[in-house]
Amino acid sequence: MADASSTKSPRKRRSQELKVGHGIHHAPGAKKEKYSCLDLLPVGLGEPKEEEASRTDNISLPEEILGTIVSLLYTRDAARTQAISRQWLPLWGSTSLNLDMNALSVHEHKRIDIAGSILAAHRGPVHRLVLISDCLECCNTTFEDWLKLPGMKNNLSHLDFRFATGNTTPADQANDMTYSLVISALRFSSTLEVVSFSSCCFRDDMINQPLHFPKLRKLNLHSVATSEDALHAVISACPTLESLHVNYTIGLRRLHRSASLRSICVGTTHGLNQEVVFQEVVVEDAPLLERLMPTLLDDGPPSIRVISAPRLHILGILPSFISRLEIGTVVIQEMPPVSVSVPTVKILVLQSVGPNLAAVVNILKYFPCLEKLYIKITLQSTAKNELRNYVPGPVHCLEHHLKSIVLKRYQAKTPVVNFAKFFILNAKVLKVMKFGVQDITRQNEKWMTNQRRRLQLDNKASQDARFDFDSKYWSDYLESTRIDDFSVSDPFDLSLD
Repeated sequence: MADASSTKSPRKRRSQELKVGHGIHHAPGAKKEKYSCLDLLPVGLGEPKEEEASRTDNISLPEEILGTIVSLLYTRDAARTQAISRQWLPLWGSTSLNLDMNALSVHEHKRIDIAGSILAAHRGPVHRLVLISDCLECCNTTFEDWLKLPGMKNNLSHLDFRFATGNTTPADQANDMTYSLVISALRFSSTLEVVSFSSCCFRDDMINQPLHFPKLRKLNLHSVATSEDALHAVISACPTLESLHVNYTIGLRRLHRSASLRSICVGTTHGLNQEVVFQEVVVEDAPLLERLMPTLLDDGPPSIRVISAPRLHILGILPSFISRLEIGTVVIQEMPPVSVSVPTVKILVLQSVGPNLAAVVNILKYFPCLEKLYIKITLQSTAKNELRNYVPGPVHCLEHHLKSIVLKRYQAKTPVVNFAKFFILNAKVLKVMKFGVQDITRQNEKWMTNQRRRLQLDNKASQDARFDFDSKYWSDYLESTRIDDFSVSDPFDLSLD
């Protein structure tokens, strides 16, 4: 009987991941299949039959090349290479291992034991470690033991810690456990490239640790209890840090600079009391900064100051009424002065409640070279889209540069239609305008015809403009999952998906 996996299409097989319960697989970029760890363990740890192991190796390639070949095979096929010859026998056990322990609960001792057995028996390096658990009380010691295994040392490049503790666990005890794991992870500082910490604790005595992360490129902190000094000690120890995400931090007042950063995302913050709420983001010296994403700015730091970022070209997500944003000598506010601008920004992401056309147009005046505009509209019943606070005068980007506009969650109410119509009638070099609509709406020809009439598409300012009603942009979610992918010039462009 044929192997069940052979009946699957190549596309589906490549899209699968092999996990232990929820996660274990080999080699970054390797082809993977989904099997139970109970199937894998005997294959990975067992010995081949004597007659199989004695077969002549007719390939005779160096072990380094053979190891690369094995790492690119489907997982079950890679395990079977042990039967080819004695030269191939050690290859499977020495390939890079990725361990993904996702969604561990207090009742999953068997899965934890299996993963521990695989880690202990694995002779090769461990490349990636993901530990996601809501029962840290029962796993803390086990996780620390895993971090001491030989395969982790000088090999681990990707680390993801996401923890939770029971409601009965005191906060101080929970912080002790997570901080202990964070400190244990620091032993891999010389090899780490990507690190994510969630629901963990950074303490001030980290300043006294010998911190140095020479290869760290991405740092993601979510719901981390930290102080300003502790976080800055970590950032200062990362000379090659390119991407920094800080969201739902506790106790952080200010975030300063890193000369190597290319992307900064700062989200909603909170504290135990008003005194420790995130107050300010200060980018003092960022010669390489390209993307600044102060997401959910209404709930986040009320002040963002970018003193020097000559390469900044993606900015957002900004509400149409911003609190305070400074870029160089430009202070962006509701009523813009005529003489100031930020010409480097090419892509802007806004939230508009109402929608408020005057506030959006006034913000556009700051960005004369803007090429792409994304707007998420939150409809209010009282919205009238009046240009009462509009500063008269031409909007340079509408006249010369703005080629793409995306309106997320287009609901076709009169205020939203009038809001969209302003850009249709005034964006003179527009190439494409996309309206995020529901699938059921997009398939209604009568509705579509009516919208084209209401939006006055026949009177468009740009004769080259195309108008698409696209369900991809209906989602309420505005943030990009590709903000750290620098091979993509526009991380918000869903046509790349």
